[in-house]
Amino acid sequence: MFEAIFYLGSIVIANLLVMQFGIVHAAGLSFPAGAVAIGFTFTARDLVQRRFGKWGCWLWMFVAAAISALFSPTLALASLAAFVVAEGLDWAVFTTTPLSFRGRAIVSNIVGTPLDSIIFVYLVFGPVWDAMWGQTIIKLASSLLIIFFVKNTMRSTFAPTSLKSTA
Repeated sequence: MFEAIFYLGSIVIANLLVMQFGIVHAAGLSFPAGAVAIGFTFTARDLVQRRFGKWGCWLWMFVAAAISALFSPTLALASLAAFVVAEGLDWAVFTTTPLSFRGRAIVSNIVGTPLDSIIFVYLVFGPVWDAMWGQTIIKLASSLLIIFFVKNTMRSTFAPTSLKSTA
């Protein structure tokens, strides 16, 4: 259940940050304030899919949109539109790529992140290309950070174990 709460929370927190701070400027980049948190969702979605099945992540995505709609229906719709398209592509790549979990997560994040950034920034702020580019960079970096975290500190939580009889 941790995966679903992490996924749901990262979406809601990202939307709250965008609502509160809009586009921010840091390290020479412009990006919506929720970019780091939303980057976590790409890997979290892969974990949710692994835990709840191929369609489980869609349920959690709609729950996150419903929660976000409580504080900003417009932002929630933009977020949902970006997720449906970009995470749909991410989901398809993750589901069909014959690599390890880590490899599938990396490839699917690289494919889905730019599309999500373009759609979300365009729907919320208009054609602000610097913010689209900045969000893509920040989201890819944060999604790769989570992949590293999962691999190196929580591996046993997500990896199946085999029980061997010693008798």
